[in-house]
Amino acid sequence: MKKSVLKAALVLSATAAFAGGVENKTNMSTGYLRNPSRNTENQRPEAAFYNIAGTAFMKEGLYIEAGNQFVFKEYGNELKTGNYFASTYGIYDYYSNDETTVYLYPNADIVFKKSRWSIFANFGVYAGGGALSYSEGTSATTLMFLNGAKTCKEEAAKYAYAAAAAAAASAKGETELASNYNNSYMTYGKAAMASLAMAKHHSLDVTSITYGGQLGASFQVFDWLSLAAAFRYVTGTQDMSLTCNDIVFMALNGGNTISYNARGFGESCVFGVHVKPTFAPGLDIALQYQTLSRIAYDVNTVEGNVAPFFGITTDKTFRTDLPAVLNFGIGYQAFKPLYLSASFNYYFNNFADQDSILSETDYDNSWELAFGADYRICKYIGVSAGFEYGKQGITAKSNSTFNPVLDSFVVGGGIEIYPHEKFTITGAFMYCKYFDADYSLSSIKTELSKKITMCSIGLTYKPF
Repeated sequence: MKKSVLKAALVLSATAAFAGGVENKTNMSTGYLRNPSRNTENQRPEAAFYNIAGTAFMKEGLYIEAGNQFVFKEYGNELKTGNYFASTYGIYDYYSNDETTVYLYPNADIVFKKSRWSIFANFGVYAGGGALSYSEGTSATTLMFLNGAKTCKEEAAKYAYAAAAAAAASAKGETELASNYNNSYMTYGKAAMASLAMAKHHSLDVTSITYGGQLGASFQVFDWLSLAAAFRYVTGTQDMSLTCNDIVFMALNGGNTISYNARGFGESCVFGVHVKPTFAPGLDIALQYQTLSRIAYDVNTVEGNVAPFFGITTDKTFRTDLPAVLNFGIGYQAFKPLYLSASFNYYFNNFADQDSILSETDYDNSWELAFGADYRICKYIGVSAGFEYGKQGITAKSNSTFNPVLDSFVVGGGIEIYPHEKFTITGAFMYCKYFDADYSLSSIKTELSKKITMCSIGLTYKPF
């Protein structure tokens, strides 16, 4: 199989539960599911991620918030194999999906506010977020093996013709050459059969997760203005395992599995400003900028003799960055119980390397726009709701069959319960509608789809 074919087929990216950009996560708290418009947050500790300058406007004291999300998802990819594979191998359309549920998706925020100063910290899943399991492989890996079968079949035909020509000249002493050609014909013939068997019978498991944390401080310069800065550190892991129980494959590979494990880390900074104009009481304007997180992955372990054909070796390095992000928000306390807000996020994908172990991508910049409302029903209960539209920078040649990157429309809602002045219990639900998109693999169309629903529970404790 040709290495270029393998590179075109395998495009690995993070197994994102929900992402605002191609890689960057936005579902970093139960509050996001409750209302996706978060960029002017300045009352709850989740501001430690969404609006760091807003922490300087919080009431004095210590805030500790923790939560977990449950992600129910289905990723699908359908391959239109084309006339050659239909007529030659009887393989027409192909569909595979993943329905792995994510049960552990934690986050935590801490804010300490004193006088005009605040110190804050955040922890969460900044990219990736779980595992994908395709019991029948994906359209990418299936096409990879089909192309391998096609290539090997063509090579076998060439050697068969050469062997016949050499055999005809055997009277002139060409018997050894004829035997060599015939052996090559048999080798490529077996490889073609093995590749076809692998296309029909293989499974793929992918895990990708990037944990991160940030630590920073904010200062209220004036009664109407605060500034903030934070340092962020992220560490990521990527694992892939492809399994095939075909006898020929296992003999060539030294086992039924090809796998690799890679690790990487990155650093970046976050800067924020929050304004409460004196001429418009109740109005909040916030701006935040997250710098590029360069994450360089090193492949640590590789299993399988065939792995080098995929370009998977222990000296391999690649980058899957978290692009820089500009966050803007505007909110207004319409009247005492009701707070309205709008948020806009812009992701600078053009300046980031968002590659896999084998493939380079070229995503355009992406953005998302959200609107939401928070309403305090009474002393003990508050409700929230919001919606968001995300436009990804995908192209027909930049996407992933493992983790489809698709435009989306999401709706979220939730409830906050205040049983005591020191405790807040939050529950939320979000439905994500993704829009199918086509992705070209070696000039053959693949249709990508995605379905996600999420629910979450969080607890905030304010000891003083």
